[in-house]
Amino acid sequence: METVLAFVQGLMVVALPVNLLLLVIGITVGMIIGTIPGISAASGIALLVPLTHTFGLAPESALILYAGVYYGSKYAGRIPAILLDIPGDVSSLATRFDGYPLAMAGQAGRALALTAVSSFVGGTLAIVVLILIGGLFAEVGNIFGPAEYVALIMFVFVLVLTLSAAPLLRTLTSLCLGLMMSVVGLDWATGVFRYTSTIPELYDGIDFIIVVIGVFTLSEAFLLVEQAVIDRKAPAVMKYHGLLAECLRLKWSLFRSSLIGTLIGLLPGAGTYVANLAAYRFEKKMARDRELFGKGDPRGLISPEAANSACAFGAFFPLMALGIPGSATTAVLHGTLLLMNVDPGPDFCRNHPEIIWALIASMALGNILLLVANIKLARFFSKLLAVPGWVVMPMIVVVSFVSVYTVSPSMISLLLMVIIGFFAYGLRKFHYPLAPLILGYVLGKPFEDNFRLALAISGGDGWVLLQSGTAFTLWMCILLGVLIKMAVIRKGR
Repeated sequence: METVLAFVQGLMVVALPVNLLLLVIGITVGMIIGTIPGISAASGIALLVPLTHTFGLAPESALILYAGVYYGSKYAGRIPAILLDIPGDVSSLATRFDGYPLAMAGQAGRALALTAVSSFVGGTLAIVVLILIGGLFAEVGNIFGPAEYVALIMFVFVLVLTLSAAPLLRTLTSLCLGLMMSVVGLDWATGVFRYTSTIPELYDGIDFIIVVIGVFTLSEAFLLVEQAVIDRKAPAVMKYHGLLAECLRLKWSLFRSSLIGTLIGLLPGAGTYVANLAAYRFEKKMARDRELFGKGDPRGLISPEAANSACAFGAFFPLMALGIPGSATTAVLHGTLLLMNVDPGPDFCRNHPEIIWALIASMALGNILLLVANIKLARFFSKLLAVPGWVVMPMIVVVSFVSVYTVSPSMISLLLMVIIGFFAYGLRKFHYPLAPLILGYVLGKPFEDNFRLALAISGGDGWVLLQSGTAFTLWMCILLGVLIKMAVIRKGR
């Protein structure tokens, strides 16, 4: 009963006019970002940060806005994947396997309608799970001290290395680059300035907004210029009238995939990309006629999208309950909250449960709005695919400079953003993943701080990192992950 009352109170917060407006703005921006290939949700969230500073948004209002951009982009990433065979987001990679063949067969409307419903079902199941475990948001952190957080962050790093689609060395390099960026600035324990080169703007470290906009937004803008010559003529989108009957026929596929996505979302470090592919592969193995997959089978279409949406919603649990992001976008969300002096974790959940429930309630309402928008406005959003890169790129660059200068009014900050942007562009060109870089940057400082704190508490005894049952279990999981990755590499040879 307490859970129901808390959820209702969250709905009351969302029902405030300003929060409703921000919710609509968030999911609209998210859908536009997800529809245009090459622009990520992380970029959209970073570019909206000055809005928080300019208008002095309350934490719950800003969180509703940013979360709307996040799951709105995940919803819409399927549109270019189906119509152009180009995923709008890496989390829609498996959607193109059966979505594009359906579109080429003149059934683009059917494919878009099925994925809209499957995303809604996946999101709904994840939200129900979040409501049921809502009381654990504040309690789960009670078992985590400094030693446990060290093990947990290390577990996230190993999980990223294990599950990344990129080669291990490239993923590890990207992660280490992020960790190196996280140590720039004043070391609070020793009073030593690290890698600052006497530049005052670096004394407090590299500003979060500079890193995020440089890594994601500017590098994506440079790539958009290259894509300006790509033919983006999408097939016609026609209405589909057999939607309800087909969804009922595929109900068990929807449920299985939604459950897979939710469970992966609750796991820090996995991400929607993993959920998307895992659900597709599982559904293909379950099918007796698996040879139909890849040729326009609706099961291969709904399973990755249901899991993708469920994972996007479920990922808010480790982010808010533990303060541990599980993907690049949730890492950006984590950083934007820190800019508002909001530190996600058990203490925050315990002291501000109304914000947590407002977030969950906004996701429930946003999920419904996205279903309606994706079914009714599919043709409109498909037209965004025709927008050439040379039109989008200048707008992104201008907004990037304005955003950084609003938060950090310094020419050095703008120069740092450009340098990081070109560097990230080079990483993209050589197929280095950027998600490990941003995770390393965001989690590097809490890893170092908790490691030092654990050693200080124990008087320098390193065994403190293994003494608790939680920490020991996590280290065993880390060892298992390393062994699995080694086995996969050996098998690949």
